[in-house]
Amino acid sequence: MRVSLQLYTVRNEISADLPGTLAALAKAGLKFVEGGGLSVEEAKTWKKLLDENGLQMSGAHYGLKAFEAPDDVFEAMEIVGCNTIIDPWEQPSNFETLDGVKQLAEKLTVAGMGAHAGGFEYLYHNHDFEFTNQFEGKSAWEHMVELTNPAWVNFEVDLAWVKIGGYDEIKLISDFSSRVGALHLKDTDPTKTPRWTIAGEGTVNLDAALKFADDHNIGFGCIELDESPCAPLEAVAKSFAYFSGKGYN
Repeated sequence: MRVSLQLYTVRNEISADLPGTLAALAKAGLKFVEGGGLSVEEAKTWKKLLDENGLQMSGAHYGLKAFEAPDDVFEAMEIVGCNTIIDPWEQPSNFETLDGVKQLAEKLTVAGMGAHAGGFEYLYHNHDFEFTNQFEGKSAWEHMVELTNPAWVNFEVDLAWVKIGGYDEIKLISDFSSRVGALHLKDTDPTKTPRWTIAGEGTVNLDAALKFADDHNIGFGCIELDESPCAPLEAVAKSFAYFSGKGYN
């Protein structure tokens, strides 16, 4: 497994200084980043900067709204050399009823079929509300797994959000191993403020997650902190050092 970074972690730094931020990530040792939402013109700028810093894009987040113009998404992805499209978030209201989950699963399937036809992998990224909403003895997320075809839709599992949602993060990925396409190696501690921690300093069982990734040939695991307990670039560097020290980079 290779370690990437979801760039939402350094969103403010990117807004202030994109070239400098990418250079700092490369200096920290990162080789991969997970981006998203790029237009075709933005993708051209990003490709140049990624190349200059020896970085590659492991995946890119695009919501269903972007698939109103899927050819633009595919062109941007091709420009940056990325082959994995990830839906990062859909309205929590979609998960408040089983009918809502069914309707969303249908939309994801259409997007996933289009992505695969274009030569891309398609994943859905979870938060906690997919797990806190329950129907017929199963979480909304579990229903999504059943309602989608692995030929078109699989999942980028955010381990911290699974834990916050009340599930054992390792049991979940083990039970649904065939549907896990990538991991978010996010760490969290509910006793701390912010609750997001540098990797290895929270309550997520990252050692077991790394073993799972090895055992199931997971290509990428992403560092992510929604909020950082120190300067975001410092938190990223420390998190990457944690994984690098275990032989993952």
